[in-house]
Amino acid sequence: MSVSIKNLTKRFGSKRVLNDISIEIKSGEIFALIGPNGAGKTTTLRTIFGEIKPEAGEVNVFGKSLSSKVKEKMTVMPEERLTFSRFSGEDYHDLWSKLYPGWNEKIFSSFANHFNFNLEDKVATYSMGMKTLLNLALCMSASSDLILLDEPTQNLDPVIRSEILKVIKNYIEDQENKTIVISSHEIYELEEVATSFAIIKEGEILYADTIDRSKEKHRIINSGEKIPAGEVVGIIENETLIRTNEDVGRYPNFKEIVLGYLQGKKEFIPFQKRII
Repeated sequence: MSVSIKNLTKRFGSKRVLNDISIEIKSGEIFALIGPNGAGKTTTLRTIFGEIKPEAGEVNVFGKSLSSKVKEKMTVMPEERLTFSRFSGEDYHDLWSKLYPGWNEKIFSSFANHFNFNLEDKVATYSMGMKTLLNLALCMSASSDLILLDEPTQNLDPVIRSEILKVIKNYIEDQENKTIVISSHEIYELEEVATSFAIIKEGEILYADTIDRSKEKHRIINSGEKIPAGEVVGIIENETLIRTNEDVGRYPNFKEIVLGYLQGKKEFIPFQKRII
C-alpha cells in the first residue's frame, strides 16, 4: 500500500476542511481525487506530503508514518506554481537532479525538447502553462515512488493536455511500483488515466472504488422507469443513478457516476409521483 489515510480531520480556524476521511491508495496505480473547488482535495495532498498537520487521524506512506526519509521518496506538484524569482529553468534542473538520486535525465530532456523549454530564461517569466509543464517535467524526472499532482493539466491547451495524460499513463505502465495521485475536477481527463478514485465534497469522501468496479455496481434508470431495489445515489438531468446488484437500466459512464454522487438526491422524486 502506498498511502493509507485513516479518519483524517483538518480545520482552518472554525472551518472543518476535512471531515474524518479515510482513503487507501495501492502501489502501482494512478489514483484520482475528484471534487469541486474547495472540496478538500489540495488539503488532502498537503497532508499526505506532511506540509500541514491534521487535528485527528493518521497518514501512512509506504507503511510508515511521515518522516524526512519517507518524504525523500515523494514528489509533489502544488496547485500554486510558485517559483524562485531568480531561478532559471536550468537552475531548477540542476537542483532537482542533485536532490533525487533516481533522477532520469532522459525523461527531462524529452520534456524540454518536445515543449521547447528555454532553460536559460527565469521561470518567473514563463507563462502559467509553461510553469505547469516544467513542474511536471521535474516531478516525472525525479522518479519518486509516490508523485502527487495537484491539477496537473491546469492552464494547458486541449492538445497538450492529451499529450500530458498519455505521458502520465505511460509512466506508470513503464515503471514498477510507482504511484501517482492526481487531484482534479476534470472528470473526462481522469477517466482516461486513473485506475482508482475517490469523490470528495465539502471535506467528506462520498464514494471510492476502482473505475471498472464502480461501473459494475451502478446503473442508470431513465425517467419513467420503475426504480428497482437498490440505493438511489443521485439525479443527473432526467435520469437516476442507482447502486444495485440487479441487471436493470444501463451501465453508467464515469462522468455520470461522479456527477450522481456530487449532485445527490436533492431533486429525487419517488416513481409514483413522477409525471410521465
